[in-house]
Amino acid sequence: MRVMVVAGGSRGDVQPLVALAQHIQSAGHDVTLAAPRDAEHVVSDRGLNYHRLDVSMTEQMTTAAGRAWIAESAGRPFTELRHMRRVYEETALPLADSLIGLSGRADLFVSGILTVDSLASIAAYDGVAHATALLCPFHPSADGRCGLTAQNPRTRRSNLTRTKIGRWLLARSVTQAGRLVRGRLGMAETGATGFIRTLDTVATVLGASPLLVPAPHDWPSTVTVTGAWTLPAHDHRRPPTQLTDFLEAGPPPVYLGFGSMAVVQPERIHAVALAAARAARVRLILAGTELDGLDGDDVIGVDNVPHEWLFPQVRAVVHHGGAGTTHAALLAGVPQLAVPHIADQPYWGRRVHEAGVGPEPLPLNRLTVDRLSQRLRTLAQSADLVARAGDVGRQARGERGAAHAANTLLASAS
Repeated sequence: MRVMVVAGGSRGDVQPLVALAQHIQSAGHDVTLAAPRDAEHVVSDRGLNYHRLDVSMTEQMTTAAGRAWIAESAGRPFTELRHMRRVYEETALPLADSLIGLSGRADLFVSGILTVDSLASIAAYDGVAHATALLCPFHPSADGRCGLTAQNPRTRRSNLTRTKIGRWLLARSVTQAGRLVRGRLGMAETGATGFIRTLDTVATVLGASPLLVPAPHDWPSTVTVTGAWTLPAHDHRRPPTQLTDFLEAGPPPVYLGFGSMAVVQPERIHAVALAAARAARVRLILAGTELDGLDGDDVIGVDNVPHEWLFPQVRAVVHHGGAGTTHAALLAGVPQLAVPHIADQPYWGRRVHEAGVGPEPLPLNRLTVDRLSQRLRTLAQSADLVARAGDVGRQARGERGAAHAANTLLASAS
C-alpha cells in the first residue's frame, strides 16, 4: 500500500510523524513523508522518502505576523486566534500548491491538524482512505484532563462547552488552504463544519501518553491514544565535546530551551534565564539564544542537541510546552516546567503540573527572574517531584506509541 504521511508545522511537529512513518514502512508499505522544506534532513536521515512542501513554519515565525503571534498571545486567547489566522492566511497559497501535487500518489493519506481539511478533500477526490495523526487533543470533552481549552481538570459541562468553541474557532483559522484545494478540484465548499466532521469520523491516532491524556468516554470511538511517537537517538551524531565536558564537570544542570519559539525575545530569554539560574544556584544548559559555548563554569549555550540523548542527563527541563518536548522530558523521567507561548502549549504546561511532574506553568508574558528562579529551586530541590517524575517516566517508557499508532492506521485502511 502507498502511504503518504503529511507533516505541517515546525521540527517538533515533524519528528513524531517521522517515527510513525518508520513503523508503517517497517510493516512493508511504501511510505513517503511530505514535510516543510526545512525538514528534509529530518526525514531523509531516517531512511524515508521525502516530498517537499514549499512552506516553513519556522521561517513563518520570524515574520511580523509570526512574531506578533508568539509575543502578544500568551494569556490572550482571542488575540491569539486573530494572529494565528493571519499566519495561516500567509501560508495558505504555497501550502495548497504543494498539497495539490499529492493527488493520485497514495492509497492512504495521513494528515496532521494543519492539513486535515485539505487532505480530506484530496482523499475524497481520489477515492482513497484518509486518517489523521494528531499531537494534542482537539476533540471536545467534558473531561478537563483531555480538553485542549478546558479550564477545570475535573469533568465539567463547562469544559465541554469551552472545548467545542475552541475547536470551532480553530476550524475557522486553519481551513484556508483547504478552500483553495477544493476550488482547484472543483469540489463544493465544506467550511469549518467539514473540518469538524472529518475529525469526528475518520480514524485518528493521538501521539500522546495516556498518563497525560487519558481517553475520555465522550470522544468518538475512532480516536486512539497510543503513547508518544519518539525517535531513537542517532548513534553517529556525536554531541559536542564541550557539552559532554560540561555535563561531567559538576552536578546535573537544568536545560532551558524554547525550540522554534526562541525566535522571539532571545535577548530577554537569555538575560532572564542566566540571572534566574544563578539566583537559584543551578547549572544551566541554554538553547536557542545567541549564547554558544561556555559563559563561566555554570552555564553553557548549545544549538541543536537531541533531547532523547540529553534529557536523561539533566536535573530538569524548562521548555515552551510543545508536545514533543513535553513527552521527551516525560520519557526521560525528569521534572519539567513549561513556559507556554501559544497554541497547545498552555494545555501541556497545565497537564504537566496536574500530573505531578512539574510546577505550575509560567506563561511567557509573566516570565521574570524572580518567578523563574523560584520554580528552578522547586525543580532542583523537591525530592517528591523528582520521585514522581521518575515513576511516571518509567511507566511512559513502557508505551509503544508509534508501533501502536501504525497498526491502528493500517487496520483502519484495510
